[in-house]
Amino acid sequence: MSAQYQRFLKALERWPTDKTKVGRDLGERIRKQVIHLANPISLTTEVHEKLSAEIDSLERLTCNVYGKKYQRRYTSTATGLTSEQCNQVLSSEFLQYLNDENTCSPKG
Repeated sequence: MSAQYQRFLKALERWPTDKTKVGRDLGERIRKQVIHLANPISLTTEVHEKLSAEIDSLERLTCNVYGKKYQRRYTSTATGLTSEQCNQVLSSEFLQYLNDENTCSPKG
């Protein structure tokens, strides 16, 4: 098993998937990248370097490097919502609810 593949798997262990955003979740998208690392023989030098950079970035994200470096003073967002409320608004269920409301309400 390549060292890149092992680094990738360790970073993914720390990256949760959000079940409320099926098909739109970053964690889900990142996990699909593991296919490229499954066959290290087919990796060109260019692809190898690109994947190394992506893994480095993923490790910084999963370790919350910048979140620790630049602490936030406030717990609300620009919208005035908490992070939990933002997660609820961005969930697939809420977006489906909005789509249903738009199709059911009369225009005019």
